[in-house]
Amino acid sequence: MSQFDYDLFVIGAGSGGVRAARMAADKGLSVGVAEERFLGGTCVNVGCVPKKLFVIASQFPSKFKLSESFGWQTATNLSFSWEILKQNKDKEIARLNKIYDGLISNSGAKLYHDSASFLDEHTLNIGDKKITAEKILIATGGHSRQPIFRGNEHVVHSDDMFAIENLPKELLIIGGGYIAIEFACLMNKLGVHVILMNRSQEILRAFDREMVGKITQSMIAQGIDLQLNDEISNIEKVNGSLSIQTINGFQIRADMVLSAIGRSPNLSNLKIDNIGLKLNKYGAVEVNKHYETNVGNIYALGDVINRYQLTPVAISEAMVLVENLIGARKIFDYENIPTAIFSSPEFATVGLSEEVARQKFNEIDIFVSSFNSLSTSLSDQKSQITVKLIVKKTDNKVVGCHMVGDHAAEIIQGMAVAIKAGATKEVFDNTVGIHPSTAEEFVTLRSVTR
Repeated sequence: MSQFDYDLFVIGAGSGGVRAARMAADKGLSVGVAEERFLGGTCVNVGCVPKKLFVIASQFPSKFKLSESFGWQTATNLSFSWEILKQNKDKEIARLNKIYDGLISNSGAKLYHDSASFLDEHTLNIGDKKITAEKILIATGGHSRQPIFRGNEHVVHSDDMFAIENLPKELLIIGGGYIAIEFACLMNKLGVHVILMNRSQEILRAFDREMVGKITQSMIAQGIDLQLNDEISNIEKVNGSLSIQTINGFQIRADMVLSAIGRSPNLSNLKIDNIGLKLNKYGAVEVNKHYETNVGNIYALGDVINRYQLTPVAISEAMVLVENLIGARKIFDYENIPTAIFSSPEFATVGLSEEVARQKFNEIDIFVSSFNSLSTSLSDQKSQITVKLIVKKTDNKVVGCHMVGDHAAEIIQGMAVAIKAGATKEVFDNTVGIHPSTAEEFVTLRSVTR
C-alpha cells in the first residue's frame, strides 16, 4: 500500500489538468484534482469558447446585409440584445462545466473544489485538509497581466469582458496580440467604436507580416482606430467616463479600457517557496522536455510553463506527460503547431512565416493568391481572401501555410496535417481541388510570386 494519499495530484482543472487527471486515472493511478475557480479553465470559461461565441454573434449583421444580394428581404430595424447573448453563453458554459465534472468523476479521479498550496514536495494544503501525493502536477494556467500606469485600476481584462453589464459606446483596447485583435474586431462589429493602442508599430508580431498587413488594412477599413507606437500614461474617471492621457500627448475619452497586454502564470497562491521551485526569466515554471521541474516529483505544463498558450497544446502536453509517468519516454513536437486569430477577416496559419523562413533557409519560393470571396460576389461589399505557401527550394517541402479570409481556421486545420506529414509542393500540386471552394486555391498555386 502506498504511503501517499494519491499517486498523482493535479493542481488546476483546466484543459491540460483535466486531460492529465483522466488519462492517469484510466491507467490505474490514484488521482486527485484541485480547482479553486471553475472547471475547464480559461478556455472554457473566459477564453476560447465564449470568445468564439461572441465572434459568431458579431458576424450576423454583415451576413444579414449580404443576404440581400442573394434575394433575401431582411428586416431593416434589426436589434441586438447583449443580455440575451450573455444569458445563452452562460447556459452553454454551465453545460460544459458539468461535462468536465463528469469527465473527472467518471474517470475515478477525486475532485476538490478548493485551492491548493505546497507544504513540502509531497504535501499540499487543500482547503483545510492536508493531502499527500507521490507526484504533483502544476497546471494552474495564467491570468491577464496588469498594465503599469497611474489609474490602472480603471482597466478591465478579457476575463471581465464576458460579463460586462452593457456594451460601451467607446472602447479603448491596449495590446496587439490575439486577445486585443479579436476583441477589437468583434466589438467593432457589435457597433462599438474601438480604438486599439499598441506600444509598438506592429500588431501580431510573431506572424507573417504580409498576412498581418491584410488584417491591419481590413481593421482600418472597418472603422477601427489604430493608434500605434503609443502608450497610456494615466487614466482618470471624469463625469462617468474615462479620460486617457497617452505618452505621445493625446487625450482620449472612452467608456471602457480593456487591457490585453499578455498573460502571466498563476503561481501566487501555491507557496512555491516552500519547495524551492525554479522559475525562468519570464516568471513561468521552468521544465525540461519531459515537463519535469527542478523538484524531482513535481511537474508542470500548459500556460503555467508559457511555451505555447494554446488549449490543444496543453492537452497534448498532458497526454505525453502521463505516458511518461507510466514508463514511456515521449517528447512532444512543438514544430508546425497550427493556430488561428478570430479577427475580421479570420487569420489562420501553420509552419513558418516568410520572415522566419528567409532567416532559416538559403532559398525559398513564395506562392500567394488574393481573390474575392464567392460569398460576396453578388454584393457591392467585397471580401478578399489571401492564401500563401512558403516552399523550401532544396527539398521542395512546404514549410509555411497561411490564410486570411472566411473559414481560415477550418481550412488550415486540414493543411496542418499535410505540413506535419512533410508534404512537398509536388504533393500539393498533384492533389485535386474541390471546386468551387476557397481551399482549392492551396492546390492550384502554380506561379512563384517571389
